[in-house]
Amino acid sequence: MFNILLKVNSLKKTLLFLLLLIFIAPSQAQFKNLSKKLKSKATESVKKNVKPLTINYKIKKIHYNPLKSLTKISLDIEFNGYNPNKIGVSLDRIEFDLFIDDKHGSKFYNEKKIKIPKEDNFTFEEVAELRVNTMGKAIFDQIIKKKAKYRIDGTYFLDTQFGNFPIKAKLVEKEI
Repeated sequence: MFNILLKVNSLKKTLLFLLLLIFIAPSQAQFKNLSKKLKSKATESVKKNVKPLTINYKIKKIHYNPLKSLTKISLDIEFNGYNPNKIGVSLDRIEFDLFIDDKHGSKFYNEKKIKIPKEDNFTFEEVAELRVNTMGKAIFDQIIKKKAKYRIDGTYFLDTQFGNFPIKAKLVEKEI
């Protein structure tokens, strides 16, 4: 008798498990599909409603110490900008490509989260490391003589509850 009850309980558990698989597996796929649709809608909404940030920059200082390294320069870059949106935004990270006299000099990142107030100005600083073997001796000399033209292309990642959304930005070319 005990053996029959065990088999009946085991059979009930197996049937229950199979029923759960039948009903839950498709719904997980539906939730995944729903999540993709929501993210797609959020991406459209962000692109449509979030105005691009105005970002400008200036080279604050050029660090070159031939006693430490003959082939390395670092630039202190100050970024300032304006958020025209009616909401504050958070940038999860920013990626920059620095071009000097139209030659790629460095790629650098800001991994710090930056909170930008609504309809207000903001500033942050970054350091770009440059090497002669990457950009060439002629450009290296132009930087030292402060006659180089700089351009920064960037991608900032807007942090939202639906995830991060990349927004491309080209900053003005400047001769410093």
